[in-house]
Amino acid sequence: MSAESSIKSYRASDLNAFLYLLTPVALATGGLLLSSQALWSPWYFAGQILLSVSFFQCFILLHETGHFSYFGSRQLNKLFGHVFGFISFIPLTSWIEIHNLHHKWTGYRDKDPTTEGTVSPAFGAATRFLVNFSWLFWIPLFTIGYRIGNYWNPSKLKKYLPAQVLPAVFLNQWLQLMAYAALFYFFGDWIARKLLIGYIVSLMISDLFILSQHSHIEIPLAGNAEVKPIRYMEQLRYTRSIAFFKYVGRLLYFNFNLHELHHAYPGLPAYHMDKVDLETPNKVTFFSYLKDAKSMKGMDFVFRTSPRVIGKK
Repeated sequence: MSAESSIKSYRASDLNAFLYLLTPVALATGGLLLSSQALWSPWYFAGQILLSVSFFQCFILLHETGHFSYFGSRQLNKLFGHVFGFISFIPLTSWIEIHNLHHKWTGYRDKDPTTEGTVSPAFGAATRFLVNFSWLFWIPLFTIGYRIGNYWNPSKLKKYLPAQVLPAVFLNQWLQLMAYAALFYFFGDWIARKLLIGYIVSLMISDLFILSQHSHIEIPLAGNAEVKPIRYMEQLRYTRSIAFFKYVGRLLYFNFNLHELHHAYPGLPAYHMDKVDLETPNKVTFFSYLKDAKSMKGMDFVFRTSPRVIGKK
């Protein structure tokens, strides 16, 4: 089946969406059961690993529901999107607005709100050291900065978003912060003991995947030129895919690793993504990518670009 005919036939389905929810629910349930064992025991740490994967899957599902392409129902996408956004510490409303702009301006590093900060950053020696140190020792500095800097930052939101959507964006933020405050007030000790390590590990996983998608890829700058958005199909060269065994990618990462395909067809449900027949020239294996990326300094990998595809010989 050709790519174009696949897109027409592969539609969002509430049944498929709920079936794929079984994986994060099962992982979270198993993780919580194991984490109820003696603190710091091997079973406890096994539970935290399961929870970390479930937390990362919630971020992926935020991404999918934010495209309104996971459930067939727009209302279900919005409802579950708020749930996944809450778990991921990203308000759904600002996610939708900023992420749509990311897809619109992929191919111009200085116009894409999620990558503009990587253009000639004016970092002092201390900050450069922190970036390199964090990347070397797997400290999830980049994911934390990505989530706060893009989806909670009032200055960025006011810069990029129309004035008429800002009240809804800031209301979503405020309500989410109030909910966090209440949860930590009443259940803070339980959250710290049962969820914290798993959540931190999920941020470490997110660091690898978020940075795999567009970092250290030669992406031009618009500068002061009047430019038009690049067609989705022409954005493949500005992103990178990570290859796994098919069912690992499908069941654990919900095909989030197939980022070139996602940019070519951003409205395609993730559970259909691996069925599309389309050449993806920047696809590399996970361990090749990891070896190449981690051999570089964080400043070089994140803030510099290269025509060479990381992970390819």
